[in-house]
Amino acid sequence: MKLNDYLKNQIINIMIAFFTIALVWIILWAFDCPRFLVFYVPFLMLISFSLICGYDFWRKRNYYNRFVRCLNNLDEKYLITELIEEPQFIEGKIMVDSIYEIDKAMKEHLNKLLFRQSELKEYIEMWCHEVKTPVATIQMIIENNRSEINDSIKEELVKIDDYVEQVLFYARSENVEKDYLIKEVCLQDVVNTVIKRNKKDLISKKIKIDLDDLNIVIPSDKKWLEFILHQIINNAIKYSQGQPFIHIYAQKYKDHVELMIQDNGIGILESEIDRVFDKGFTGSNGRDFKKSTGIGLYLCKKLCLRLNHQIKITSSHGNTVVTIIFPNNSYITLH
Repeated sequence: MKLNDYLKNQIINIMIAFFTIALVWIILWAFDCPRFLVFYVPFLMLISFSLICGYDFWRKRNYYNRFVRCLNNLDEKYLITELIEEPQFIEGKIMVDSIYEIDKAMKEHLNKLLFRQSELKEYIEMWCHEVKTPVATIQMIIENNRSEINDSIKEELVKIDDYVEQVLFYARSENVEKDYLIKEVCLQDVVNTVIKRNKKDLISKKIKIDLDDLNIVIPSDKKWLEFILHQIINNAIKYSQGQPFIHIYAQKYKDHVELMIQDNGIGILESEIDRVFDKGFTGSNGRDFKKSTGIGLYLCKKLCLRLNHQIKITSSHGNTVVTIIFPNNSYITLH
């Protein structure tokens, strides 16, 4: 609070006070009171009013300045209700009481929304698990009745299964900590599992796979890491062109391990490289592919952050490299 702001707020009171002092001075002068009283009484009234205003400004300025500093230092502004002090003036008390009521109403509203969101999330997870059963059954029927048409149907079922899995992981991404198990994982095993899962698409598009230096153990959750790598490799397959290849290799450093997935697909424009992890962003190149959703890399980024991993991407002259960094000093306890 600044003095000039306070004076502007008190302008009516100041005008009334000066009018009253002037009126008293005129009355004393009109009744021919002693000159001492004519000047002393208005002066005393002016001093008293100034002291009252000064004290009022001092306590309000100190309180509001502390309030603003406390609010600015908070990352979560809604926690101000836990730290706010009880004011000693009526306007402050009204403000604080109002803030508490607003905070209480907002928490109640938020709890209702969270409950609804939780119900929806549970339903989505249940639906994903249930729908996987008929999909798997249809795939089994197709396996036992091989034909060109059934093979085409199976390819579409695999895509449906991938999209269902993506929905399931998306629903769980807000609460990864309730569904992960961090332990020592061999990168070679994880990468081989993902490649085996995508082998049909890799073969059909004649994509060369090159694996180097993957016999490294890192702390992670195998299931979540497989999903992340599947999204990355699936993108490399989807956006492949020419004589495609995917090179997967790792480098071990003193305090971390880096896993690199390199491909020579359509690449990413330099002006869009910082936005590839944004939700729903497909980019100029991605718009040419109708199947682009802009969700895969967004989920990869989100899950990596939850698992204390880092992910970054670079692209130059059609060569795109996705790097996943696994810190050795992970704050997540191994089980």
